Parts: sequence; C-alpha cells; structure tokens
Amino acid sequence: MHPANPTGKPLMRKAAEAFMAVTLALMVVAVFSNVVLRYAFGTGLVIYEELSRLLFVWLVCMGTVVTAYEKRHLSFDLLIDRVGPRMRVVLDALAALISAIVLGMVVKGAWDQVIAGLHSHSPVMGYPLSIAAAATLFMAAAMEVLLFKQAILDRLRG
Repeated sequence: MHPANPTGKPLMRKAAEAFMAVTLALMVVAVFSNVVLRYAFGTGLVIYEELSRLLFVWLVCMGTVVTAYEKRHLSFDLLIDRVGPRMRVVLDALAALISAIVLGMVVKGAWDQVIAGLHSHSPVMGYPLSIAAAATLFMAAAMEVLLFKQAILDRLRG
C-alpha cells in the first residue's frame, strides 16, 4: 500500500464512493427537511423534491459503476457452472460481446438524451435536463471502459 493511499483502493473508486456519500447525505437532508416541513407546517419545498430526484439518478448510476468495477453485479451462472473451461471462455467472450453491444446502445441513447436536454430545463430548479441524462451516459461509458479492461486487458496480462 502506498502511504498516501492507506486503504489500498484506487483513487477513482475512493472519489466515486465520496461522491455517493455526499449525494446520499444531501438526499437525506432534502427529503427529511421536506418531511418535517410537511408534518409541522403543511408545506414543503418543491426544489428539494427535484433535487433529490436528480441526486438519486446520479447515485444509482455511480453505484452501478462501482458495482461493475467490483464485479459484483448479479449473474446467472447455472449454465456456466456446468460447462468445461474451454466452453466457459467462449461463453464469457460471448457475454462480454453482448454486454459491449448493449452498453454501446445505451451510450448512443444517453448521448441523444443529453443533446436533447441541453435546451430543456427542469421546471423548478431550471437546470438543463441534460445533467440528468449525463448520469446514464457516464454510467454506460464507464462500464464500457471497465468491460474492455476486464475482458481484454486483464486476460492479456494473464
């Protein structure tokens, strides 16, 4: 372990976890404040509802990337466990190829939504809706990079 990085986690992962912690904390404050305001005063702040939705989208997308990095996504391995090592390599390659195609389609669709959202704004906060769509674009692009790293670079290294 490096002295400047005592946890041994890559800095990008630590940054993602910090981002998720801050995002979750802001969501808790926004939602809890609205609950208190509604209970005590019969009203709430609409801006907090919109903010918590936006933060939730980013939290889920960032969490998905971290989960992909850790290789902890749900997997269905009923078939994989019953085949030999050669067929397992073939099926792993096929799964990586299908995943790359699907993630490419998600990147394309998310990019289209980012472009479409540049000139549309949220009703309360007024932020460009492309900010919300950018979460999906970031998620799919990051997962595509991780897939490439795991499927190709890690295999070449041995």
